[in-house]
Amino acid sequence: MATNAKDLIGSLPPRRLTKEELAKTHKVHLKKQDLSPNTPRPVKQPVMSEAYPASTKSIRELEIVSLCRLTGGKGIIVKVISPPFVGAGAVSLVEDEFGNADKLAIYNQPDSAILSGVPEGCVVAVKEPYYKLNGNATDNDYMICVDHPSDVTLLRFTDPIIPESLRLGPLLKTAEDWKKAGDTAFLEKDFPTAVFCYSEALVEATDDASRAPVHTKRAGTNLLLGRYDAAKADSLASRVGGPSDWKAYYNAGRAAYGLCDYKECKEYLEKALELNPSASAVRKELDRCLARVHEEETGEYDFKAMYESLNHQTNVHLDRGSFTKRTVVHESEHHGRGIFAAEDIKAGELIFVEKATLMPNQYEPVRASAALYAMMVRQLCENPSLCGPIFKMHPGEIEKTGLEGTIVDGVPVVDIFVVEGIRTKNCFSCPLSTLDDTKIANTDSRQAKGVWVHAANMNHSCVPNSMRAFLGDMLISRATRDIKAGEEIFQQYVPVKALLDVRNKQYKESWIFECNCTLCAGERNSTDAMLAKRKEALVAVEKVCNKKLPKGEIIPDATIRTVDKLARQLEDLHEPEVYDRLQLPRLTLIYPCNWLVGAHRGRKNWAKVAKYGCRVLRNFGFLVPLEEGAEWDPRAMWTASGDASLMTIHVIASLRRLAQAYEMLGKAEMGRRCSEAAQFGYLMVTGFDNDMTGLDRD
Repeated sequence: MATNAKDLIGSLPPRRLTKEELAKTHKVHLKKQDLSPNTPRPVKQPVMSEAYPASTKSIRELEIVSLCRLTGGKGIIVKVISPPFVGAGAVSLVEDEFGNADKLAIYNQPDSAILSGVPEGCVVAVKEPYYKLNGNATDNDYMICVDHPSDVTLLRFTDPIIPESLRLGPLLKTAEDWKKAGDTAFLEKDFPTAVFCYSEALVEATDDASRAPVHTKRAGTNLLLGRYDAAKADSLASRVGGPSDWKAYYNAGRAAYGLCDYKECKEYLEKALELNPSASAVRKELDRCLARVHEEETGEYDFKAMYESLNHQTNVHLDRGSFTKRTVVHESEHHGRGIFAAEDIKAGELIFVEKATLMPNQYEPVRASAALYAMMVRQLCENPSLCGPIFKMHPGEIEKTGLEGTIVDGVPVVDIFVVEGIRTKNCFSCPLSTLDDTKIANTDSRQAKGVWVHAANMNHSCVPNSMRAFLGDMLISRATRDIKAGEEIFQQYVPVKALLDVRNKQYKESWIFECNCTLCAGERNSTDAMLAKRKEALVAVEKVCNKKLPKGEIIPDATIRTVDKLARQLEDLHEPEVYDRLQLPRLTLIYPCNWLVGAHRGRKNWAKVAKYGCRVLRNFGFLVPLEEGAEWDPRAMWTASGDASLMTIHVIASLRRLAQAYEMLGKAEMGRRCSEAAQFGYLMVTGFDNDMTGLDRD
């Protein structure tokens, strides 16, 4: 028996259950629900192998059929005849105009929508639904499934499309009645119902004067629900052309602020102050808005204060603006769009700072992905202005229709499979702060997931010219080397694997591309035989070292000699015509050289520590002399190492070990230079200037 969405579209259950059979089972579920009324709702994430497109047609364009004739490409209009059982979706019993009954499961509705739990007596229209097997086929447990939130519409009671037998007629007759009903729902904190009642009041109102106060009420309710697009539209619709319009502009400004459109917010709040100069609430909101505009224009942030304000429970969404004016987005010769420098940017300088478009406060690994998916669907439904930037992103192998985000039947078309594809290909994982994530004492490895629409345009390079760091929902991008105006800015999507074939397999499986950065393109000049030998040699080193680094213990001389020999053999497998000519990193050598640094530190052989510490930096692609005793300035390595160096926290660790070694060898000046270089690199890693007291030299 076929059970997935694709196979069941166009299929009907082999036997229909009677209304009595359906009601009996449904009551059992409702009783269980009553026993645990506050159970958190789980999230139903899409099964991508069952992807099917959201309907892009209006319900009025579809053939409306009975439940007995429900096949692909049709629509149904049904009345809800039971309370909803609310789990991952809302399951209700419904009845069509001919008395046929069945179960209707509505998924992926925002909590602010009545459709997240449709009340008994409401009438809904469903576009192109399908039957889903909900359990064992022998139980004949089928239900009508609605995955895409835009595929179902709550109909007004007087909508002419409702069949006569399903009509209840208007529950209330006048605009005033509906407004009072909305006020009652508002006081009861049933905000979705309040919005519905105010909407009905607006339809029944006979003139603009009576509509204005209702728009004001609906605007305030939508602000509470986070429906900022609707709140802004209602606020502007509430204007009457007099001094009292200050409140309309004030609410419109608050809505614009919620959408992070601070320039528009500033315009509305300034108009509000012109009409009511003594409004302290407007002045306070304008001051907050001006601070965001200043950040957008200058890139000036108090990063330390932002860091100190972070808290997993109470403050991960920082009240800050995005600074992106040093960059532009346009087509890239690599993969689709890319981010390019609009001006020269020096190593260590800010490239951009971006507030997350969407990032839930969920740092538990098993819940982070589902939480972001649910937030994306909810926000796309509640604030359609997000559809443009979100649906512009690449969804991987899922095909877009090009109509995603188009308003149909009053709501944007939201395809959950496209949304999930966009999430998996464009989201970032982020700690609460990168600074804490680098500290030895940190034991919290949890990460949230979020979408930063500007940063998502960045293409990958294994040897990128930028690093990203996080402070709550703020992404900080800094240059790791000098970047010229017009140059594309790259980032690492994930930590770079040492072996060419291993890392490119990861890119193909996760993002459907093959990297052609300087390192990957250069290493493809090696023969397959040489690549295989390097892999074999690295495995031999890891076997001897047990894939661990020394932690201060005394390592036997024989083991050190063995690893040193294997490291030299591995070094010889890097062809000079490939690696020296392009100054490429030697990533397979980083681990054995780091191991030798640790082994010699344990024995306090500082000359060897300095020797292998320099080799670690060289293997990351930095221009460092390898001759023992050679004079060099580590502070210049950020700008004098070409375009194939790889910056990570391990570079900082190596510089700190070098500083210690030089100090112990009596070379205080070299030690100071290494410490300064490490401090500068730590700025790139953490996103802002910090001391390194939380880092242990091991």
